[in-house]
Amino acid sequence: MFKTRIYLILIFSLAFQFSVWSQQTWTLTQCISYAIENNINLKEYEILEKLALEDVRQSKRNMLPGVSGSTSAGLSFGRSIDPNTNGYVNTEFFNNSYSLSSSIAVFDGFRIQNHMKYQQFKKEASEYMRINAGDDLAFGVMIAFYDVVYYKGMLEIAIEQVEASRLSLKTTEKMVDVGLKAKTDLLEMRANLESEELNKITIENKVETVTLQLKQLMNFVSRDEMELMDDSILVFNEVVDQPQQLFNQYTSWSPYYQSIEANLKATEKGLALSRSQLYPSLWASGSINTGFYETNVNDIGETIGFRDQFKNNKSQYLGASLSIPIFNRWANRSDIKKAKLEIERVKTNLEDEKQKMFFEMVNNLTELEALYKEYNQYMKRSEVDALAFRAAEKKFEQGLMDINDYYLAKNRLANTQSQVLRSRTQWEIKIKVLEFYKGTRFWQLEESH
Repeated sequence: MFKTRIYLILIFSLAFQFSVWSQQTWTLTQCISYAIENNINLKEYEILEKLALEDVRQSKRNMLPGVSGSTSAGLSFGRSIDPNTNGYVNTEFFNNSYSLSSSIAVFDGFRIQNHMKYQQFKKEASEYMRINAGDDLAFGVMIAFYDVVYYKGMLEIAIEQVEASRLSLKTTEKMVDVGLKAKTDLLEMRANLESEELNKITIENKVETVTLQLKQLMNFVSRDEMELMDDSILVFNEVVDQPQQLFNQYTSWSPYYQSIEANLKATEKGLALSRSQLYPSLWASGSINTGFYETNVNDIGETIGFRDQFKNNKSQYLGASLSIPIFNRWANRSDIKKAKLEIERVKTNLEDEKQKMFFEMVNNLTELEALYKEYNQYMKRSEVDALAFRAAEKKFEQGLMDINDYYLAKNRLANTQSQVLRSRTQWEIKIKVLEFYKGTRFWQLEESH
């Protein structure tokens, strides 16, 4: 009974904690931090980095000598060779041998050293790719976050439109009853209300879709609604950054370009590895062997004991081998040519990616300048449209305005409000991208505070 109570307490406690967690307000930084800790794809990059680290460690271990041991045992029948005397015997006998050997590369055309450098650069590339994957995930979460913020803002506008139409419908019903409005106006009003209700439902569905996309990126398994808080401090100003200066600043530290450059260095070491196949290699080796042979007998014909034979039958070997490549059907030369072409391919890819990034920066800076102008203009227009709608609303209630003119003013205000919301969220995204280009990971900066 006591254990049952403990289990029930634990279950209710966990359920309460999950409820509190699911109902908390999420900031952008919290969403990104949660995603980085729980995103499954990011964990794959962490595993790849660990694999690359193990390759580096093994490349260093390859400088150590190789040691191997072996043993064998057998029972011979009929006519066979005596392993002790190498003579033929016709008796059944047992033999047992042991061997321990070792070898080390004295010179192998610098293959081991080049392979170490190759694996080190591959490990660096893997590390930069993991960091870049985290940055990509952060920006993916940011875009999904502001999609939710945007569509929730649009939902608020849609709700306001529906509420305004409902109030206007009640006013129109009263005016129709007293003969101040035609019944056709009432029907027109109801049709517009149904259209706005449908628009509200469409936006509600969109909110659910973008929220699910955000949860998927975060790997946040919960059907509860996420309450988001946009705690960004917006400072709208004209952007004066020069694309070339920003481009040079970003490419100097960007983990994405550092990963490509690390892969380029690894490819260059791959060329050195291919060239090392043209050099001779020198290996030193040694071994120690012993064994027990049932045919090894003493003066009176008795088989000498295992311990004595193990000691007396020992043999040692020291030697060196030199391998000189002479002709390998041009395979080595072909590998060198392919390695050179691979270097050119990686260099071309790096230049192509840099070119794309430069024009992306130019486009982002251009859009920022446009958003700055748009936001200021839409804010001014929003104030004017709000005053115009309030005036139209009063005129419509007094029967001094046509229903079409009333809805024209009403829809113009809603459209302007949506444009203010759009330009605001787009500005937040673009300005954070700009700060990232300068080397600031905004989610880490906010965490430190």
